[in-house]
Amino acid sequence: MMMKSISRTGFWASLMCALLVFVPVAHGQQGGDGAPSQQGGDVRVTKAPRLINEVQADYPDAAIDARIEGSVVLRLHLDALGVVTRVELVEGLGYGLDEAAIAAANKFEFEPAEIDGQPAPVVFSFAINFSLPIMPTDFVGTVVDPETEVGIANVQVTIIYLGSDYGDELIEASTATDDDGLFFFGNVPPGKYSVSLKVDAYRDFETEIELPPGEIVEMSYKVAAEAENLVGFVRESGTRNLLAAVEISVLDAESEEVVRSGFTDDKGAFAFRGLVPGNYFVRANSQGYLATAFEVVVRPNEVTSGTYYVEAEFYDEYTIRTTAQRPRSELSRQTLTLEEVRRVPGTGGDVVRVIQNLPGVARASFVSGLIVVRGSAPQDTKVFLQGDYVPLVYHFLGGPAIVNTEMVEAIDFFPGNFSTYYGRSTAGVIDLRTRSPRNDRFHGQIEVNLLDSSVVLEGPVSENVAVAFSARRSYFDLFLPYVIPEGGPDAIIAPRYYDYQGWITYRGFKHSLVEVFFYGSDDALAVILPPGEPAGDQFVQVTGLDLKNSFHRGQLRWEWRPDHLPIENTLMASFGRNVAGFEAAENLYFDLTYYQSQIREDMRLRLSDAVTLRLGADFLLGNSTYLYSIPRTDPSPDEVNDQGQGRPNYSADGLTGSRTAPEMLPAFYVELEARPIKDWLLVPGVRVDYYGPIRQTSVSPRISTRYSLTSEVTLKGGVGMFTQPPLPGQATPDFGNPNLGPEKAIQYAVGAEWKPADFLEIDSTVFYRDMYDQVVNSPNFTIGDNPDEQNREIVHNAGKGRAVGLELLVRHLPRNRFFGWLGYTLSYSDRLNQQTGEYDLYRYDQTHILTLVAGYNLPWNFDVSGRFRLVTGNPFTPVVGGVLDADSDRYVRVYGARNSERSPMFHQLDVRIDRRFVFDTWILAIFLDVSNVYWADNAEGVRYNYDFTDSAVVPGLPILPTLGVSAKF
Repeated sequence: MMMKSISRTGFWASLMCALLVFVPVAHGQQGGDGAPSQQGGDVRVTKAPRLINEVQADYPDAAIDARIEGSVVLRLHLDALGVVTRVELVEGLGYGLDEAAIAAANKFEFEPAEIDGQPAPVVFSFAINFSLPIMPTDFVGTVVDPETEVGIANVQVTIIYLGSDYGDELIEASTATDDDGLFFFGNVPPGKYSVSLKVDAYRDFETEIELPPGEIVEMSYKVAAEAENLVGFVRESGTRNLLAAVEISVLDAESEEVVRSGFTDDKGAFAFRGLVPGNYFVRANSQGYLATAFEVVVRPNEVTSGTYYVEAEFYDEYTIRTTAQRPRSELSRQTLTLEEVRRVPGTGGDVVRVIQNLPGVARASFVSGLIVVRGSAPQDTKVFLQGDYVPLVYHFLGGPAIVNTEMVEAIDFFPGNFSTYYGRSTAGVIDLRTRSPRNDRFHGQIEVNLLDSSVVLEGPVSENVAVAFSARRSYFDLFLPYVIPEGGPDAIIAPRYYDYQGWITYRGFKHSLVEVFFYGSDDALAVILPPGEPAGDQFVQVTGLDLKNSFHRGQLRWEWRPDHLPIENTLMASFGRNVAGFEAAENLYFDLTYYQSQIREDMRLRLSDAVTLRLGADFLLGNSTYLYSIPRTDPSPDEVNDQGQGRPNYSADGLTGSRTAPEMLPAFYVELEARPIKDWLLVPGVRVDYYGPIRQTSVSPRISTRYSLTSEVTLKGGVGMFTQPPLPGQATPDFGNPNLGPEKAIQYAVGAEWKPADFLEIDSTVFYRDMYDQVVNSPNFTIGDNPDEQNREIVHNAGKGRAVGLELLVRHLPRNRFFGWLGYTLSYSDRLNQQTGEYDLYRYDQTHILTLVAGYNLPWNFDVSGRFRLVTGNPFTPVVGGVLDADSDRYVRVYGARNSERSPMFHQLDVRIDRRFVFDTWILAIFLDVSNVYWADNAEGVRYNYDFTDSAVVPGLPILPTLGVSAKF
């Protein structure tokens, strides 16, 4: 804004000059030309009028813009009281100045003039001078580096007035540039100034500038930089991660005074210019890291460079990572991240095993690796890897997961009421999500423990391409022959497994990620009997048992996430080969080879801020080839009890042959995420599956909802239909029933979530599962010598089951070096007994399941964690006696009521201790995982003596320490 002013210089002088001619007003005279009358002598002005209240005249904008200045001459008429009664223009300037002068003069107040000593009216001329105001200047500038054209921060900018128009007072001002190199001086008096610039690492700069009045002056200055003579990078010790925003201070080695300071950039780099040669300390300081100082020497005409490693206070695997995540829409989903769960004891460092510690999941025996969710059968819970269905998640005998933990980004576990995106499951879903290879540099990890060894390598190939490879191999089978003594056990179990994964990612397409993912797993288990001592009889000679299970798969994935469009799309296609089977004798074997291809197309359309439409297709195609030889089993009437259970006899007649069975299982789904009001989320959807092997279509409507009562409390509920086809082979004439239909379950769930603090979550769910059309063994199956008497209905859809329960999860998210959760499940599950028509307890029913998990980061890179479990024992069918079979001279067991007894309560404490040794470029980690610390004598089964008159508990694991070591770079 421009400043306006009117000069009053010489006002009184003008008033008393000849220009101001006083004309006294005659009293009592009429007519005339206004000249004073001369009655009795000349009229004499004895006192001139004195201005006592001056009103400043406005300076019109039009006059300022036209640069008009000068004097406006007026004739003022005063009465005997000194009041202005009339103003006349004598000489004007125009542009509104005349009017402004007249308006101001009309407001003047005077002491009255005196004539012959008496107050009297007068008329006199008066000049008002208008001088253009002095208009200040705004001075704006930028200081940049001439090489990078980037603004320089913290430059000291000083301006000094060089003229004398404003007296002898020194006019000087200083400021500093901001982060972009900008500076600003406002309302600066115009004139000539000197400008000086000073900043560390740059040469001093001086110049002069003329600042004209009333203008905004913009300047850009380039200051020559001193040569960089101290540069470096700051990395985290052990991981070699570049660290941004680390405060770097350069201290004089003698005085320890800070001479320069700054921060590392987003690439962890820093640089200082113009340091005087000498000895210095470089000090790195950042939150979460130990303050570290390094001694350096700066030499003349040289650049001192280096990489400086700083150690983290805690190498916290439980660090929270903040990512942009889609708002939660599923009814029940627990997402486990690598940082939170990889050190849960009793899991061997395998993140997938942590699922068995969540509510709704039954405790599996120590070698089974089964996942039983909400009273379902293990095979009813499906496992997906990047959306691709995989036949198994663990290696044999409860071994590790088929994917290396290091490459797992997160695990989504849905115990029920999951999205229509998932199908062919009537229980739960486990979706393993792997991470993309790192593209900053090459990384690697080698881990060795008592069971297996693994290696992971990853890194960039080019700017847009990154690769990763992981492999693992067990060596129990390699060492076993050297540790089994002569005369050892009658049967030797020799397991072996390996797995591998490879990733190639390409990010060259805008808004897209293209990934090629290949992976595989191979398991073999051999039960070796002593030479010359086969089991069986003259028809079947069992010399051992060879089990195999393997798959190899390749997957192509394209993710498209355009920023400017309300759409997200993911396309996945995979192809692979699965092999499973066993061989116990020349005429007792089964071999399955299954070629599988899966194609998924998933699209999300944001129709509005409140409505998102999700739709897609899920095609599962395959071709199975069976080779089999299975002897006939004829239960003897003497061996069958009221439950239809007996000991089979082998004979030469049975099932032998091969079969090829193509499979086509297409599915389409649609789902709507709608918010009728802000706090209410409603997700209806439907999935349509066609099951080619049984030639039936299944329609599965589902709906779930979430309502936020407050910012901390959310209510949730859902109901839906879930179906799955029979297991491979169950719908073939040789192994099952070609007239089977899909298995079905209706799932109901309601619950609430409460988050009283940002690190504490409480989640509770009440569920009910109604299972029907379950595939179970048919009591009508018979094979005899007479074809007319044969009935090959091995299985049928007559099974029914129920499960009801309550789940509670209290979870302390990783915070302040601590994480943990309490999981509790109260449940009941049963199955229809086809012989009695009554419901029996399900063999995996566990009424109470309590799990406590906690971990803490100790100083000196120690971590300690623990897990305690208290679980109701599994039901089992007791053997109530034995009957001697004279033909075989063996006792045949007689069973009691199905699942009428339970094993004792299971309880176990597991502890894990980790210790890291941090070096500059790599980390050595050692862990000790001790299962069953206090050696609880838990029962995993019951064994009987030869005539079934006595029994003993089959114990579970004793105290079992596992030691491992890993190196990461």
